[in-house]
Parts: sequence; structure tokens; C-alpha cells
Amino acid sequence: MSPPIEPINTDFRDGEEDPTKPLLPSGQSHSVKPKLQRQITLLGGVALTVSTVIGSGIFVSPNGIVKEVNSVGVALLIWLGCGLVACAASLCICELGCAIPSAGGIYSFILRIYGKLPAFMFIWTFDLVSNPAGLAIIHLTLAKYLLVIFVSDPPEWAEKLCAACFMISLCMVNCYGVKFMTSVQTCLMFFKLIAILVIVVAGSIYLGQGHHENIEGFFTNETVTPTSITFAFYSGLWAYNGWDALFHAGEEMDDPARTLPTAIKLGMAIVVSAYLLANTAYMSLLTPSQIIGAKAVAEAAVSVSLGKVFGNIIIPLFVALSCMGASTGSIFMIGRQVFAAAREGHFPRFLSLLHPKRNTPIPALIFPCVIAVTLLFLPTSSIESLIQLSQFTMWIFYGACFAGIFVLRIREPELPRPYRTWLILPALLSLLSLYLLVTPFLRRPVASAVVVVVVLLSIPVYYLVILKSCFAGEKLPSLSDLLARGVHHLCCGVS
Repeated sequence: MSPPIEPINTDFRDGEEDPTKPLLPSGQSHSVKPKLQRQITLLGGVALTVSTVIGSGIFVSPNGIVKEVNSVGVALLIWLGCGLVACAASLCICELGCAIPSAGGIYSFILRIYGKLPAFMFIWTFDLVSNPAGLAIIHLTLAKYLLVIFVSDPPEWAEKLCAACFMISLCMVNCYGVKFMTSVQTCLMFFKLIAILVIVVAGSIYLGQGHHENIEGFFTNETVTPTSITFAFYSGLWAYNGWDALFHAGEEMDDPARTLPTAIKLGMAIVVSAYLLANTAYMSLLTPSQIIGAKAVAEAAVSVSLGKVFGNIIIPLFVALSCMGASTGSIFMIGRQVFAAAREGHFPRFLSLLHPKRNTPIPALIFPCVIAVTLLFLPTSSIESLIQLSQFTMWIFYGACFAGIFVLRIREPELPRPYRTWLILPALLSLLSLYLLVTPFLRRPVASAVVVVVVLLSIPVYYLVILKSCFAGEKLPSLSDLLARGVHHLCCGVS
């Protein structure tokens, strides 16, 4: 007989018994309850960062920046600037990650600093809409570049079916165990770096043959305005998206106070160097108009120097492998956010269950993948529009975290901080976040307003659903508890 379901105590504090303790088989003591294990080493942390950040964008569509500024030189400066912003942001959030090592990452930081409602607004915006849609786009790209090796024009249904199969497979990789997942990420990281190396070699060979025409006049024909710089930065920062992935592993890092800052610094240094080298090679091999017009810049660039075999077979294969790494890291990151939110009562309780042997949050990992698979079978253009419209909302919450560093320094001065950032960095990044939030209203006021409305819709949902469930009586088991019991038995049967 299954153990009784206890009501969730949303006033849980450190030192009290965890009210969301996992359901265990009958007769098994909660003294040995499953919990997230500290299994991620320094190499695993670097691999998780690099593999999550470097996805398909650097190989497929780095033309958005060139299109905005119409200058190769300015485009390279934008790539460098975006890299510096991502590095500075990761170093700022690293202070919070070391002080509050939690599975929720940004969600847990906002919860600790600002409370439940802002944290729910974050989880509503990202884990129910933006992140699953991003997973769908990554897997559609993966399927497209894998199938194109065998079929020149694969049908749409085949791409979506292939994408769904890979999403299920990579979700299973995360469910199997953290050590196995980080081992896979380490292998995929090296494949990504080999792909970047192929692109750099192609550019070097082309320059060595005396072709310098594309790099002459780097700073000519530029048409730079504050609005164009902002949207160019959005394109670049999207390519660096995932720099915060490792902060979701705070409860699984081996000695996070030491490992987390080092892994972040090494991982972001590798990413920024790879992006700058790859884009320099692109701009050596192609003209700005060719970069803007190319559907897949890496294919077009490598084909110029190394031929169509490399361009049409090797590069698509590496793009697919790169997407696999980005997807595996994204599923890990989103799953931890969902797990932390369910543990807090912001999602149904069954999403906070852990597998008793593998210590992985299987329901929380499956949940975003179910949403993403559903989105796969919607019109692709609708998903891409959703991603484009919702991207700038992340800087609302990033900016809140940067400002939150000052809030915690004042409110909790005695909080242990193994890593302390320079306060000038969060100050500048807070101003940058404000700039990135205001400027889109100048070019796309309606679309930007729609995104703000989507975020604000979380407020009535929070008060009508979340708080109501917290204050409601628990005389009968709720639907969430019944689901928790059923999922528990299902997970316990998976070994």
C-alpha cells in the first residue's frame, strides 16, 4: 500500500523536514530518501557550459548581426561585445550560484531575493512557453541537418518525426543519470570544437591562397544606429544563450564554491574564442552579402575552401551533433528549473519526485519535452515567432538578478559568499538590461507589448490558482497528489 500523501507546506525553511520529500516504496525509510547527488566535476561543468551554449546558431545563422549593422568589422565587434557581456553576466550570477547553490538556477535566485510571485512569473514565462519552444527549434534543426545528408529535400513530416525521436532519446540520457549525461556532453563538446577547427582551417587555407578581398575595408559601409546595435546584440546574445546552464547544477556540483567559478571561466573563455575564430573565418571566406543570403553560413563558407564534400556532409553532421549537445544541456537546465518550482509548490507536486536509484528528477525532465514535442507539430513559423518575441523578456529577469546582488549584499551581509564579484559589473549590466528592454519598443512596439502582456498574465494565474491551492483544505487527495502517487510507482519501476 502506498504511503499517505502529505499536504505541501509552502512555509518550509532550512532546518525543518522537507515537505516535498519523495514518495518511496512501502516499507522504505525516508532517512534514505533520494536526493540530487554531487557528481558533476570540473570537466563535466566545462562540458555542460560549452555544449549548452554552442548550438546550431554559430553554424547556421550568424548572419543576423551582419544584416543589422551591414559591416564586417562592426559585426566582429558585436560578437566580441556579446561575449564580454555573457562572461560578465556569468561572473555576476556566479556570486549568487555559490551563495545559493540550488537546482533552480535563476528561478531559485529570484525566489530568494524577491519572493514567490516574481519567481512564478519567471517560471511561467520560460518553462511553459519559451524554453519548450526553444527545444522544438533545436530538434527541428538537428533533424533537418541530419536528414539532408541522406535526402536533399526531406519532407516536413520526416523532420518532425526525427526531431521527436531525438528529443525522447536525449531526455532518456538525462533521466539515466548525471554522470552518464556529463560524459555524453564531454564527447559532444569535443565534436563541436572539431567543427569550429574545421571552419578555422578552411578560412586559413583560403587566406593562405592569397584571397584577401573579403577582409579589406572591414569598417566600410556601416549603417549603425542605437536600434540596429540593440537588435544585433539580441542576435549575438541569443547565440550565447545557455551561459547560465551550470547554475542549475548547484546541488550537483562537486564542491561548488571552487568548481563553479572555475568551470564558468574556462567554459565561457572557450566559447568566446571559438565564436570569434569561426566568425573571422566566415568573413574571410564570404562577402557580407553572401553571409546575409546564406541559409547555412558554415556550409557555404567551408564549401568555398574545402569543397562540397566537407560543406554538404561533414558540416551538417557536426551541426547535428552540436544540436544534440545543446539539447541535452537545455533539457538538464529546464528540468532542474521545473523540479525546483515543483518543490516550492509552483508546479504540481509530482514534478518534484526523484528516481530512488538514479537520483534524477525524471518527471521534471519529461514535462518540458512533452510540451516541446507538442509544439513540434504546430506550424514551425509560429514557434520561431514565439521565440523571437519572447527573447527580450529574459533580460527582465537577468536584470533583476544583477540588481539582486546589491539587495542581498545589503539585506544579508552575513550570507557566506565563496565568490564575490566586482560590484561595477552588476551595476553596468543592470543598466544594459534596462537598455535592451526599452529599445525594442522603438522598432516593434506592438510585438514587445504582447510579450509583456504574456508575462503579466502570470499574476492572475498565481493568485487564482497557486495561492488558492496553498490555502485550500486538504481533506481529500488533490489531483496533483494522485498524479504524484501514480508517477512514483511508474518511476520506481524504471531501473
